[in-house]
Amino acid sequence: MLEQTAEVVKTASDGIWVQAVEPSGCGTCGGQGCSSRRIAELFQRKPRHFLVDCDLSLAPGDRVVVGIARGSVLRSALRAYGLPLGLMLAGALLAQAIQPGDGSALVGVLLGGMAGWLAARGGRAARPVVLRREDDFRFRMIKGQS
Repeated sequence: MLEQTAEVVKTASDGIWVQAVEPSGCGTCGGQGCSSRRIAELFQRKPRHFLVDCDLSLAPGDRVVVGIARGSVLRSALRAYGLPLGLMLAGALLAQAIQPGDGSALVGVLLGGMAGWLAARGGRAARPVVLRREDDFRFRMIKGQS
C-alpha cells in the first residue's frame, strides 16, 4: 500500500477532502532550504484537494495517513495514457489497411484517439482511503507498541 500524510480540509457526506502534506526536505541542508527546493517552490502550483474514503470521525486540520492500493496507480496510468495511445495506433493501422495513404492514417489516428479518450473517461479510478490518524501512529511508537 502506498501511503502519504495529508491534512483534512473539509468533511463531506461521501468522504473527506484532504490536502497532501509536503515533507520539509531531505535533511541534508539541515532545514535551511537548498537551491533545488527553492527552484521547486518557484514552479509550485496551488495545493490540490482530494476526496478520499474515510470511516473515522475527523475534523478540518486533523492529520491523517492516506493509502492507495498497490498497482492502482499503474492501472490508472495505463487507462489514461495507454488505452488512448493503443487505440490511436490501432485506428491508424486499420485505416492504412482499408485505404493506404497519409490522409486515411490521420483520420484513423483522430478517430482512434477520440475513442480512446471516451473509453478512458468511462472507467472509475480506485479512490484512496484514510488508514489512520497520523498522531495515533506516533503515539504508539512513543509508547513502544507497534
